[in-house]
Amino acid sequence: MLSFRMIILIAVALTGLAIGALFAFSMDEKEKDFATVEINGAILMAEVVSHRTSRARGLSGREMLGEREAMLFIFDEPDYYGIWMKDMKFPIDIFWISNGVIADIEENAPVPAPGTADAQLPVYRPDKEGELVLETRAGFAQKHKVKIGDRVRITGDKAAAEKNMSAVPGQEFTIPALRQHPAVGRDFRIGEPMVSTGGAYQKFPISYASGGLTLTGIMNVPAGPVPEGGFPVLILNHGLIDPVIYTSGRGSKREQDFFARHGYVTLHPDYRGHASSSPNPVLHHDFYVGYTQDVMALVDAIKKYEGTLIDARRIGMWGHSMGGGIAARAMTLSSDIRAYVLFAPISADAEENFYELAQEERAWLYETYGKEGAGIYRRISPIQYFEDVRAPVQLHHGAADRDVPIAFSEKMFEKLTSLNKKAELFTYPGEAHEFADAWQTAADRALQFFDKYVKNAR
Repeated sequence: MLSFRMIILIAVALTGLAIGALFAFSMDEKEKDFATVEINGAILMAEVVSHRTSRARGLSGREMLGEREAMLFIFDEPDYYGIWMKDMKFPIDIFWISNGVIADIEENAPVPAPGTADAQLPVYRPDKEGELVLETRAGFAQKHKVKIGDRVRITGDKAAAEKNMSAVPGQEFTIPALRQHPAVGRDFRIGEPMVSTGGAYQKFPISYASGGLTLTGIMNVPAGPVPEGGFPVLILNHGLIDPVIYTSGRGSKREQDFFARHGYVTLHPDYRGHASSSPNPVLHHDFYVGYTQDVMALVDAIKKYEGTLIDARRIGMWGHSMGGGIAARAMTLSSDIRAYVLFAPISADAEENFYELAQEERAWLYETYGKEGAGIYRRISPIQYFEDVRAPVQLHHGAADRDVPIAFSEKMFEKLTSLNKKAELFTYPGEAHEFADAWQTAADRALQFFDKYVKNAR
């Protein structure tokens, strides 16, 4: 198995070479850099701009900026850098940063009046010099009580790292941090129909936005009239697949076909760095939190979708292997998903999943986030937050699985039942990780479970 960090690095290197993509993206979009910015516990995905042209353009002409989005300007040396609102369409907060500390703040810089000449636009300058400027949606400083002197921590960007910005050792990956800053999705779009599937359902490419990223995927829609209120929805989370060989929709094709034939719209998201999705902005092991954010953003995006095709009140989630781990994390974050089915999931205890990593990568993780058994791994682990699981859970695992130990599903089941949660566990003697002989039995059980808690729930 390839190291996770190596997979992400390969994905970033090769994403721009994809041929026959479902959606075309501009080179500007592909070449964007992103950094994670943390201030007072608030976590932002910031687009990084360091070239003179991109700094001059900034947010000009943008229609909006999400609550968790920002733009980070990086300059060559500290100075009193001025910011103006040329062609801006929304107000912003501006933060000048020096040596990892807020040096000055301009709150709620307003949109200029229509027709204001460039020479008459106010220029906002700091009282203290800085080498970084951060722009957020107006109200961020007030909401998070940001003040001059507060620390700023930036990860995921080489230029910022070279300026000795200190990192939060894993804090952004914890369940409490994800709850405080839930994934925001928007712009759910359905492309032109793809190849025929024999009349049982129709296949479509999809795309949606999550923060500063664009994600793609595959949607199957059952044939026949749309029921009143729309079709129930199943989100299918695929397992770990090398992005070099991954193609859109790979990893859940059996499930896409099966559930679509039984009356569900199925949505298979391509995670960041996969197929035509935006590159992964984090170039190190993030405990699969980024992929979880992609899936949670999809839930949010379809809730905002104004069409009549899907019923966002009836959503279920399936996941295999790593995708099952994503579903386990979603169980502690979402109140919108009515039922979960996990096939051979990785552990809900983050540190237990280190077994699949090379020795040098485990050493890197312990050096970066804390020694073996450190508390940060518990706060990252969804199993520590199963008390908050609201939806029923069904687990399936092959007893002969050599890729993911069956003990992981048994541990999850025991924890859920000890907390009086609705949970089922099915084990399959002789079955390996991919459910060869037992797949139909497992799929039928999953269908009955989803029918009970998703399709027939109102």
